[in-house]
Amino acid sequence: MRQLRQVLGIAVPSSKWMVRQPLWLFQSLITAVGFALIMLSWGGVEALKNMAIAWLVAGAWGTGLNLIAQSIGWEKIEYEYERLVASPVSLPVYFAGHVLGHVPWLLAVDIGPAILIAWVAGIPPLAVAALLLLTPLALVLGAFTCLAIVLRIKNPTNISAITNPLNTLTVVLPPVYYPLTALPEPLRLPLLAVPTVSLTELARWVVGYRYTCFNPTMPAVMLAAWSVVAVPLALKRMKWGME
Repeated sequence: MRQLRQVLGIAVPSSKWMVRQPLWLFQSLITAVGFALIMLSWGGVEALKNMAIAWLVAGAWGTGLNLIAQSIGWEKIEYEYERLVASPVSLPVYFAGHVLGHVPWLLAVDIGPAILIAWVAGIPPLAVAALLLLTPLALVLGAFTCLAIVLRIKNPTNISAITNPLNTLTVVLPPVYYPLTALPEPLRLPLLAVPTVSLTELARWVVGYRYTCFNPTMPAVMLAAWSVVAVPLALKRMKWGME
């Protein structure tokens, strides 16, 4: 119970921005509806199915990379991080609090619309449930990837200037919202090094989406390799206690 109270003590302040400005939620929901209509109009049900997969993966990744990591980065710049280091809160509790504080956003903006789109596209409920198991991996990996960079920034004005383009570069440009099969074969394996591409390829395989290039082994190996690099780089800067 003590650790739960500590997690909630981190989560509640980190989620206050959603209460102060709920229009961000409204804007994101309108974006989801607009994307769904575009996909359905131009590509039919198959495109809508791909959007449900991509929206879930990209949403969880973006929540970790652009929201959680940005919040921790700002706290580091503003010395709120150091204040918490001196408190009884541990590093795992601190990180779990930030994750929990952004779960309402993830549920309302990403998971909720993705489940609705998946239902319209005819994806079986069991496949959707299996797909949801990838969201924690995408969220945590996105957070640690960005923290490895953000925690090395000294100028606070550069935090958003880096997290936002990094999210765009890992979600919009690579084959996330469009299938890997659309690219020439020599580019497909190297692009699996981009974690969002491997995550989406795994998600497509889980759902049984026909536009896949690899069995789950290769994307899983790529994600494991990325984790081995990104997590230690982030933890090296997340000093805690008397370290």
